[in-house]
Amino acid sequence: MSKRLILTFCALAGAACAGSLQDYGTSGEWAIKVDPGNGSGCLMERSFESGTLVQVGIVPDAAGAFFAAYNETWTHIVEGDTGNLLFDFGDTRFQGEVVGAMYDGVPGGYAFFNNPEFVSEFGKRLSVTLHGADGGTEKVDLTGSKRAIEAVKECQDARK
Repeated sequence: MSKRLILTFCALAGAACAGSLQDYGTSGEWAIKVDPGNGSGCLMERSFESGTLVQVGIVPDAAGAFFAAYNETWTHIVEGDTGNLLFDFGDTRFQGEVVGAMYDGVPGGYAFFNNPEFVSEFGKRLSVTLHGADGGTEKVDLTGSKRAIEAVKECQDARK
C-alpha cells in the first residue's frame, strides 16, 4: 500500500536546516532536542553505525512534522535540490518529495509531512528502508522509536 506524503521545502520548517539545537532529554537510543529556530519544535535524533543521523520532529508553526537524514558519504546531494524518497515499512509505503539540505556541514535531505499515519507507522515498526531517487537505500533501525515519539510529544506539550 503506497501513501502520498504532503512534503514541502526546508524554508517552511527549518529544524533540519538550522543548527543550535538544545538538549531536552533522552529516550533509549534517541536524543530529544528542541530547535529554537523552528518555533521551539521538539525532535528526536539518533546516529547509526552507517554514519547516518536521523531526525524526526514536530513543526509547530506548520501543523506537521519532518523526517531528515544526513550522512557524510552522501556527497551527491546538493543543498536545495529536490528529489523523491520512498519510506518502505514492509507492507506500508509512503512516498514524497525531499529537499537536499546540510546539517552541521553534513549533506542529507529533509521532508515535511502532515500525514499522522506516517508517525504511527514510524512508531510501531522496528525498521524502515529509505529508497532514494538515485537508487541508494538505507535501512534505519527504529528500535525505541515509539517511546521516543511519545517523549517528543511530551516535550512539545511542555512548550505550549
